[in-house]
Amino acid sequence: MKRILALTIAMLMLFASVAAAEDMTLIGDTKKNTIKLNASYPANPVMDTVSPTTGLNASGEAYTPILMVLDNAEDAYPHWGVSQADILFQVPNAGSGATKLMALFADNYPELAGGARSARGSMVPLAMAWDAAFAFAGGPELDNNNVDPSKLMSKFGMWKAGLGFDLLGSYSQREDFVKNPHNLSAQIRAIHEELVADGVEFTKHPFYFTSEPRTEGADASYIEILHYGDDKENGSNSASASSFTYDADKAAYIRTNSSGEYVDRDTGDVVPFANVIVLRVKFQWNTNYVYLKDHLVGEGVAEIFQNGKYVRGAWVRSAQNDRIVFVGPDGEELAMQRGKTFIIITNDVTDVSYR
Repeated sequence: MKRILALTIAMLMLFASVAAAEDMTLIGDTKKNTIKLNASYPANPVMDTVSPTTGLNASGEAYTPILMVLDNAEDAYPHWGVSQADILFQVPNAGSGATKLMALFADNYPELAGGARSARGSMVPLAMAWDAAFAFAGGPELDNNNVDPSKLMSKFGMWKAGLGFDLLGSYSQREDFVKNPHNLSAQIRAIHEELVADGVEFTKHPFYFTSEPRTEGADASYIEILHYGDDKENGSNSASASSFTYDADKAAYIRTNSSGEYVDRDTGDVVPFANVIVLRVKFQWNTNYVYLKDHLVGEGVAEIFQNGKYVRGAWVRSAQNDRIVFVGPDGEELAMQRGKTFIIITNDVTDVSYR
């Protein structure tokens, strides 16, 4: 009887899973942007009292954007210090859909954030796009300048400008609450103070914000994202797969992966995201090391999720020193919801579904 009951429960769970999958809408045709773009997108006005990255009241701290690499292995969770980040990125790291996260601190600077890990060439253009200092724990030393992050930083003038911070040398410490190698903390506050003391100047690249919630678009209270790298035959990368569930009370999406809801270890609270954006770009490779086509200059498809709604959009970036502009269905710059943003940098092989 117990065996029959167990089989019955298993079958019911299987049917429920299949029904849920059938209820999802898989986004297709993601290789080429079809939205007519403007010839240019003027910079948005800088307001000293408003954060350029969240649209919320600014903290009053000196503006020194710091982009740090976060470990995306299951044993690295939960991260710490991340509730003070304005933008989280998920970025290709290696073959078979492996990814890392990156946290942009541009308004609040925690004493410590982690766990920090090594850089890849795919990450450097994001630091350039936000005119940010780049904090990372080493990286591969390769002959190819496209995939060696340190050489790519030299090419873009980041070392010369004082924007590189290799955490294997300084501004870091090991913690005892996470096992090695997932236990490296970046001393974000110390990096911030060093940048201020050195008089490093940064250019603000504000998003265009609105206080009106999105009402247009398809209902998307749940999003599922599966990463495969360049070949679905290898299967989805379990550590990189994630979902986002819309919380109407928070007017934000809550991220979940195999380690549970995305929380800050320091506070125990979930980190809410008012905007979730999937930016599609072609991956390029040198052996098993990935970088982004034209180092994220050009245009492409963007999937935009706000207020429990989905719309197809686009992204455009004209040069390495330019910001990334996200564009709505009408071809105008996207109105961002005020709050934190999660941006997934991936290719057209990644499956994004919603319901």
